[in-house]
Amino acid sequence: MADKKKESGDEDTENISIKGVQRRVYERVKKLANETGRTVGELTNDAFKVLISAAEETRKVGEEFINAVRDSRVTYVQDLNSIEISGSELAKNNRKVAFRNIQNLVLKDITESDFDRYVESLVNVKFLEVPKSVSKFKVLERAKYVDNIKFT
Repeated sequence: MADKKKESGDEDTENISIKGVQRRVYERVKKLANETGRTVGELTNDAFKVLISAAEETRKVGEEFINAVRDSRVTYVQDLNSIEISGSELAKNNRKVAFRNIQNLVLKDITESDFDRYVESLVNVKFLEVPKSVSKFKVLERAKYVDNIKFT
């Protein structure tokens, strides 16, 4: 595989034989090297570097996507007669919450920041109680089919 080592500047280079390279691909690389005044080895090294970089970036983007999906999961609280949820309970859950089909929902001791961060939606709630510290418009943005809203 490795025939001989050469020192080229700061980089070690070797003559390497790679099995399975298609002749027509090699000829195109050779032609490109000739047209650009570079060697086949220089072009191949650059191509390998691009391939390695793309693979690393693809893996990183994939991990970021998976983490974003995991972080964006929603907890559903639904089909209840009555429930009281505090801001600290929302924070402990550490994900968005969708409240659905609840007769009486009280959000207690919740800051506008926590409401914004953790309340995904309020759907089909008969009576909703929210602290005055939370903007009415923030609540209304997330409220669908809410019969009564009281700001306390």
